Amino acid sequence: MLIKHNIVALLAFSFMASATAAEFSIGAGAVYNESPYRGYNDNVHAVPLVSYESESFYFRQTTLGYILSKSESNEFSITASYMPLEFDPGDNDDHAMKALDKRDATAMAGAAWYHHERWGSVKVSAAADVLDNSNGWVGEVSLFRPMPMGKLTLTPSIGVLYYDEKFNEYYYGISGNESRSSGLSSYSPGDSWTPYVGLSAKYALTTNLTLLASANYSALPDDIKNSPMVDRDDSFTFMSGLTWRF
Repeated sequence: MLIKHNIVALLAFSFMASATAAEFSIGAGAVYNESPYRGYNDNVHAVPLVSYESESFYFRQTTLGYILSKSESNEFSITASYMPLEFDPGDNDDHAMKALDKRDATAMAGAAWYHHERWGSVKVSAAADVLDNSNGWVGEVSLFRPMPMGKLTLTPSIGVLYYDEKFNEYYYGISGNESRSSGLSSYSPGDSWTPYVGLSAKYALTTNLTLLASANYSALPDDIKNSPMVDRDDSFTFMSGLTWRF
């Protein structure tokens, strides 16, 4: 199964938009994801939806944060997160892709900074692989703005994800041995920047029950889309689910 990193960012904005109304919420949803990898047809996955907020800690979907400093305008935290990006050749329908090595999901450690203004919020984050899978690191800069409309809140977002050369090499590169066994050309990507736009919505069905929906579109950079493992120029993600506030 493959779930791209922008889904994590997508869900995080949904929970950020609802965190001011609840300390703890839990639920379930479904994600439709257009995988960039060739040979994947299973595009729908069930996902848990979990959010927890306190003065010192937060859990936002796949990221655990310890808040070092917080004010009305700024929040700085150190983070530990799960990077769900993976490639399993056993789940792939393409004969050549089945001959490639597995790419595992991993754990990341890093830091995040949020800055809030009337016109919106800015997020800047960076995290490095701590399980020695890719030995790479990723970064994100994004702008989002919650817009309350009664029971409905819309949150448009725009941002860019940075992946360093080691990260891209692990998830999108093809070694000489893999090339010989699969027939695909060997490939060594560089680092890359992936821009995206998104829109999330939450609707309060009751005091405790909330309906969530999010959509995200990203344009794949050359260093990713030129990989023989990839057969797309862009990617679209849609998520919907229900959460219960405690």
